[in-house]
Amino acid sequence: MSTPGVPQAAAPAARLKSQSRPGLLRSWRSAVFATAGDGQRRRRGTDGVRLACAVLALVCCLLIIRFDSRVDRAIVQVIHPPPWSITWLVTVVYQAGSLGVVIVLVALALIARRWLIARDIALSAAVAAAVSGILVAVLGSRGGRPAGVVIGGYDLSFPVLRIALFMAVATAALPYLARGMQRLVEIFIALTALATAVGGHGLPLNVGGSLVIGWGAAVAVRLVFGSPLGLPSVDDVRLLLREIGVSASNVRPVPRQVWGVARYQATETRPDGSPGGRLGIDVYGRDAADAKLLTKAGRFLLYRDSGPTFTITRLQQVEREAYLTLRAGQAGAAVPELVEAGTAGPAKDALLVYRLPAGPSLAEAEAEATKISDAGLDDLYRQLLILRRARIAHGAVSGDTLRAQPAANSMILTQFRNASSSASPDQLDRDAASVMAATALLVGAERAAAAAARGLPPQILQGALRQLHAPALDPALRRNLRRKRDLLPDLRQRAAEAASIELPTLVEPRRVSWATLLMVIGTLVGGWVLIGVLLDVSKSFDTVIGASWLWVIMAFLLAQLAYVASAVESIGSVAGPLPFGRVLGTEIANTFSALAGGTAAVFATRVRFYQKQGYDTSTALSSGAIMTTVSWVTTLVLLLISLPFAWGSIHLDAGSHLSGDSKLVWVILAVVVLVALAAGLLLAVPRLRRLAADKARPKLHSILGNFREIARSPGKLTLLVGGAVARELLIAMSLSVSLRAFDDHLRLPVVIVVIRLSAMIGGASPSPGGMGVVEAGLILGLTAAGVAEADATAAVFIQRLFTAYLPPIWGWVTLVWMRKRDYL
Repeated sequence: MSTPGVPQAAAPAARLKSQSRPGLLRSWRSAVFATAGDGQRRRRGTDGVRLACAVLALVCCLLIIRFDSRVDRAIVQVIHPPPWSITWLVTVVYQAGSLGVVIVLVALALIARRWLIARDIALSAAVAAAVSGILVAVLGSRGGRPAGVVIGGYDLSFPVLRIALFMAVATAALPYLARGMQRLVEIFIALTALATAVGGHGLPLNVGGSLVIGWGAAVAVRLVFGSPLGLPSVDDVRLLLREIGVSASNVRPVPRQVWGVARYQATETRPDGSPGGRLGIDVYGRDAADAKLLTKAGRFLLYRDSGPTFTITRLQQVEREAYLTLRAGQAGAAVPELVEAGTAGPAKDALLVYRLPAGPSLAEAEAEATKISDAGLDDLYRQLLILRRARIAHGAVSGDTLRAQPAANSMILTQFRNASSSASPDQLDRDAASVMAATALLVGAERAAAAAARGLPPQILQGALRQLHAPALDPALRRNLRRKRDLLPDLRQRAAEAASIELPTLVEPRRVSWATLLMVIGTLVGGWVLIGVLLDVSKSFDTVIGASWLWVIMAFLLAQLAYVASAVESIGSVAGPLPFGRVLGTEIANTFSALAGGTAAVFATRVRFYQKQGYDTSTALSSGAIMTTVSWVTTLVLLLISLPFAWGSIHLDAGSHLSGDSKLVWVILAVVVLVALAAGLLLAVPRLRRLAADKARPKLHSILGNFREIARSPGKLTLLVGGAVARELLIAMSLSVSLRAFDDHLRLPVVIVVIRLSAMIGGASPSPGGMGVVEAGLILGLTAAGVAEADATAAVFIQRLFTAYLPPIWGWVTLVWMRKRDYL
């Protein structure tokens, strides 16, 4: 450890070396294959996610191929045939990629005697061939397309076997290849797929589906046998250390690794051969540049602060970390003493070696129940303020980067890989917030809050409290907080009380949240489908003009009465009284909330309203959950009652002539079924089932307690259930009278089934209110029930006009009015 205030410029770490080492084998193997390391393999949960994505993508591809060939036709018109002058090049790329790459990869694995690679390649190819054979047998020579479809002379069979095998072999070999070879193979994958479609060897969707089959086959093999960890072996690290002049023994990887940096610990060997202190070793291998680039790009797109300065090479990353460690030591902070830094080995891996203190990291201290004194916590905040005065932000504060010395009541900051010099106030505040969160995990919210109030001036503490939530913290720290979701809010409250300051509002560090991004994508999907529906409406404009406007007025009135029924249901969801006018205003305001934020925003608006009416948080939350649950149960009961009456009236094959926009409904319906099956399989795992039960049990007890109070009052129960039933019936009647406007008639059970199934499909779409998808589902359902497509399109337009398009306008006005009067 360095002495605070003493420069380390003269330390050996300043000598950055790049020497040759004959100890590590320099051969073609090191240029082609990644280091074998210790041979450790791991089954990764992300491979399970990839396999699920591959299955889902394949199903979607099959559905699009079956129901809509316009995509293939549009692409083929652009890319085929290729210009005569490059036809030879397209053929060469196709043959070299689909056949040549496979031969080369198999030959290299056998010559290098990398039997695990050969095994994974063979099994992946076998799985891809088996899946392809089954699909060819099931789908036939037309690949599942309807009879009569002809596209530019292409072979319609699905999949393209050669491409599926090529993708399986390439994907299976990728984890074992050196970075340069990986990039080369990835380029060939893209070029081969393009050449296959351009050269007429397979339709674009067939090629895409074949790539998915090969990718999924390789992922399935990795899920069964695991994939290499990609860490250098202990012997390799020992040899790398020897090359840069560091003698060490007992080299071992640390349990918690960071993407792009392989971290090890070792025991230093003194010149006389006796053991010295502990060494920390960071090895920046082939993934370092990619990890830095992708992390920087991801933070730039999603966060307002894009993180530390971007470095291109591994050596630059090591130099920067060494420089910032030295800067922090010169400023007076306690940091590790640098031993050496440089590059070594045939792959030019970059190493940073430093001496570690005798004490544990905070993460280790938490696991070992090591006691940290208040003096140690105070010293940590002293170190933090030293870095703050020097305008150095650590950028990755967590239990892994903070090390304790219990005997000396002091702390040391390590791993400055994400540090920034000339840091902004927000970056410095995030460091303070991270220190508070990391110490709270170890000593609890009460002691951590007291230490922060003692160690930080009020102004700095306020800045830290603004940043004290999960999105502003380091990913490693966020992972530790997942099981303690209430810790940060408790810590914020206690720290503000301990310092006698007002609790500040949280700052949102993200440019775009995942929920917002999903909503944008959903809006685009829904908008695309809605445009198709509106185009169909324009074709049916004469039909709309010819409507019986008395029935249209009735549809409008019935649609608005549904909000009155919702208000009645809301009054019945709480044991105490509620003013009807304000409740009705809340339900109208929710038409805008649903458009802006979906179901979650509607629930939050209701809960906020209950709180403003004097109900405590638990009652407000349980009342909102009761209303949502009763709505679901009522909807399900009405659907089950209506199904026997509607079953013989709906003929799904009647909608087979609809446009591709309506057929998107079948894709979404398939997604709903797959998600439901996946959820069922996950809940079949005992550990996940117990976890879900543990999460749901406390909330369920609260909901049941509130429901018992409501059930004791028959009047409240009648309002709750009656309002829910009335709302569903009024919405169904609004569609029924919309059909009447065009001299069409369907029995009410049929209309209920059509509306409910369409709502389920729309609920699976991330577009606000299922916009666009619901319309397509309603048109499909009405057409299947025997209504002419023009009449169905016009009737759906009128019903949705009064239930989805116009209500958000007066919903926004009502929301603003209620907020001004502090009702929300």
